Amino acid sequence: MRNNEYLSSFFSSVHQPVVVIDGNILVYANPAAEEAFDSELQGFEAKNLIPPEVLENKAENFVCAFNFLGKESAVSVVRSEGLTLLFFDPIKNAKPALFLTRSIISNLRNNAMGIKMSADRCFSMLEEGKTPPERHISILYHYYYRLLRTLTQVDSADLIERGELVFSPAYTDLVKLCSELVATASSLASETGVKISFSSDETDAVALVDPERIEQLLTNLIANSLQNCKAGNSINLSLRRSGGRIVISAEDDGAGMSQEVLSKIFALPDTELDLENFQEGNGLGLYIAYGIAQLHKGVLLVESREGEGTHVHLMLPIGEDAPIKLNTPETAYRSNNVSSVLTGLSDVLKSSSFGTKFED
Repeated sequence: MRNNEYLSSFFSSVHQPVVVIDGNILVYANPAAEEAFDSELQGFEAKNLIPPEVLENKAENFVCAFNFLGKESAVSVVRSEGLTLLFFDPIKNAKPALFLTRSIISNLRNNAMGIKMSADRCFSMLEEGKTPPERHISILYHYYYRLLRTLTQVDSADLIERGELVFSPAYTDLVKLCSELVATASSLASETGVKISFSSDETDAVALVDPERIEQLLTNLIANSLQNCKAGNSINLSLRRSGGRIVISAEDDGAGMSQEVLSKIFALPDTELDLENFQEGNGLGLYIAYGIAQLHKGVLLVESREGEGTHVHLMLPIGEDAPIKLNTPETAYRSNNVSSVLTGLSDVLKSSSFGTKFED
């Protein structure tokens, strides 16, 4: 067990809460941690305070979020010299329930203007007795779906913040859900040059989940990966069982994320954050994914390095009463005549992916 004076020399003056685990024991907590969590932490068994999914993950460093002593926190986990170091960032979303960054407002404005300009172009041709070409119509639909996605993301984030996001769990075959989602996403994103695949050794994996929310979460992960990938890169969604959990992983070999961005992914976006890091989009995808994981009593782990890609792992409890097999109905990819996957990926798809072909 490492000498506390040795650990204190590194972390006592650090303003961020830091907890150190040796084996299964919390051997050190800096003053910032004891103040933040109002507790003397040294000597506690880690398994009594920290989710097993976090303790069992073997990655050298990753980011996750969980409730620690009553406080939701984003946690950077680093393994070094036989120790596990946890750096806490308590999630303080002390913003209005509906918080719009300048980036989101700009996104809304740009898409609204895009719709107007595209509609004007089409109407001008109609007035001349001409039929607008398919590419003009596709651009119009593209702007519409991008606007719809931003509104949907803002609405979901607002409902999560209020604790009012609709949650309707049902026994669902997650192998079937993932397979169908990837087939749809792969087809829609074919022109990006990014390969999207699904792999699993399981023929079925039934769990008590809200299928629409899990689809929303996974679509956000695929959208984030596409945003950070280019032609020739790949995204793989995989599913496996681990003890009493189902683990769904989304792994890409794209650009990855900086540590600055990684440390803030589970919080509502802040106008102080360098918005260029988000490129397209609104920065709400992983915040929403974390909120949905929480609803399922699951854990979301993120590993990412710049230039090396991003791996996201969703760990869901199976539930003791889950049936072994289930004849799951076809996953509904359309709601109110709008494709949820097309909407979810609209910020990263090409305009040619849109048009009347997907409309009823």
